[in-house]
Amino acid sequence: MICCKECLDLLYDYIEGSLDQETTDSLEEHFQECPPCISFMKTYKSTTTICRDTLNQVQVPDAVREALLKVLKENKEHPGEN
Repeated sequence: MICCKECLDLLYDYIEGSLDQETTDSLEEHFQECPPCISFMKTYKSTTTICRDTLNQVQVPDAVREALLKVLKENKEHPGEN
């Protein structure tokens, strides 16, 4: 049986549908017996959907995009120095 902590750890993969069937079944069994976890899962899923929809509509200015890519490239070349 999955506990609440494990439920939280697995939530992203559950929503994305990337868990194996046995783990999915155990998680859904936990949800049936734990109203706080099912409530959290529904809120998490809604928040994730809203964020994805919003981010898909936002245009990042070229200067910000270039600065971000520069930082990412520098971090990749010299990890831990920033």
